[in-house]
Amino acid sequence: MKKTSMRVILLLLVVGCLGILFIWFQNQSDVKESASVMKVEGAVHVSKQVEASCMGCHAVDENGKLARIEYMRKTPEGWSQTIARMERIHGLKLTDEQRRQLIQDLSAERGLAPEEAEAVQYWTANKPSYTESVKNENVQNACMTCHAGGRFMAQRRTEEEWKNLKDFHLVMLPSIYLNHRHMDWPVVADAAIRYLAEQYPLETEEWRQWKGKGYDVQGKWKVVGFRGTKGTYIGDSEFVKDKDGFVETKTIRYLHEPGSLTMRGQARLYTGYALRTQYQQDKKKLTGTFNVLEGGTVIKGDWSDASDPGITGEEIYYKVQTEKPEIIHMEPQAIERGKTQDITLYGMNLQQLTAKDMRLPAGVSVQKITPVSNEEIKVTVAVGKNVAEGSFAIGSGQVISHKKLAVYHRVDYVKVTPSYAVSRVGGAGPMHKVSTQFVAYAYSNGPDRKKGTADDMQLMPVKAKWSLAPYPEGNKGEDLAYIGKIDQSGLFTPGTEGTNAKRVFTAENVGSATVIAKYESGGKTLIGKTHLIVTVPDYNNIVN
Repeated sequence: MKKTSMRVILLLLVVGCLGILFIWFQNQSDVKESASVMKVEGAVHVSKQVEASCMGCHAVDENGKLARIEYMRKTPEGWSQTIARMERIHGLKLTDEQRRQLIQDLSAERGLAPEEAEAVQYWTANKPSYTESVKNENVQNACMTCHAGGRFMAQRRTEEEWKNLKDFHLVMLPSIYLNHRHMDWPVVADAAIRYLAEQYPLETEEWRQWKGKGYDVQGKWKVVGFRGTKGTYIGDSEFVKDKDGFVETKTIRYLHEPGSLTMRGQARLYTGYALRTQYQQDKKKLTGTFNVLEGGTVIKGDWSDASDPGITGEEIYYKVQTEKPEIIHMEPQAIERGKTQDITLYGMNLQQLTAKDMRLPAGVSVQKITPVSNEEIKVTVAVGKNVAEGSFAIGSGQVISHKKLAVYHRVDYVKVTPSYAVSRVGGAGPMHKVSTQFVAYAYSNGPDRKKGTADDMQLMPVKAKWSLAPYPEGNKGEDLAYIGKIDQSGLFTPGTEGTNAKRVFTAENVGSATVIAKYESGGKTLIGKTHLIVTVPDYNNIVN
């Protein structure tokens, strides 16, 4: 009897889904037939390219807007995904140039404001092992069982368009009912949609203020970046305008490695601020996701290695100026109380810098300034034993400083990032391996001398000794022989995808491990730990 009931339920589900599909495709056919009829004479909807490519299916509605398209806003990556779906499912035919133009036009007219995009930079840059914080339980249960929160946080829609997402999922992914059978998914989804419509509406003050504006990145910039397993680097960049956007030439040098690296590639600017780069470095293809900010004087974002998306770096560009000293980085970024120490400052016009220009904490005095070049100087400082602990802005009316200087009592513990790491096997097929860059940071307990309280200070990345242990600790650790290796820079490289005849049941090279960092400070060994999962490739359709 139970088997018969289950069969009836499944049959009804199949019939219902087929009915929805029939109605949906019928509507699509009706739209195609009416699209050209409803075209408003003289009006351009988004752009000529959008009209040519999209109006075969998307009609102009009673409000004089292009159905669906003009009721949402997305990042360039979001529009790229949408266009890819139109090509894959609905048979849209485009040349590479037409596709690029569509993304350019849609991002300009239906994009996000800089403030909106900066909140989801981690998503657009596809930062690995990033932990999101989305508080709404309905969104967690209805949406985030499949999607990262960034996928919907990088969009703005009308309430009706948010509701359309529910129908879209039921049509395209009818198994969603069964996958969420532990809950009343339609009810939970409706509650999630109400939240999304309230939090991410189509019209915002940020977009109203930004639409139609744009920055010009032409010219010279100073660059400071950080790559987890190699540390900080500085450099110079120049953007030159060409017919496809800009050509960027960038030269960098790591502070703790000899030599320099030069790369050159194409850069495109979307929505007037969203800078996307592709260039070659040491025969590797690097892709960059950046935002132009602060009135066009700063470019901030991330890059990744196309052949291993786990190899990433963070970068900030500062527009070159000649008016006053400007500090873009200092090494070290934290100084210990009761000692005389050297700090190297990097930036622009630094030979103009004098001791009285810097607003140092009380009890910290400049003993000597040694210029290395106009872009680098060494400052010797004496730090009193009773100097207040904390982070201090050292800029003044005479000098611009983008970094704060930390004063600490001692290094009390180390913390390893990412706090929860995911690597992916690959390399045997079309999917690349995804490595993980681990970094150990020194921390001070702060003035209250208690670990884990609000006044704890992150001081600086430190050079640690790295190892892997079973997870949970105390287990046999059978995974360790197969999942991959960690080197002494903190780079974990996963194993090759596919089954392994040496493993029980010829399992794949996946599993868990505890990542351990040991750091010597003040005669003590400080230990930081984090959890690593090595899993299968992320099989999805990536459109560049």
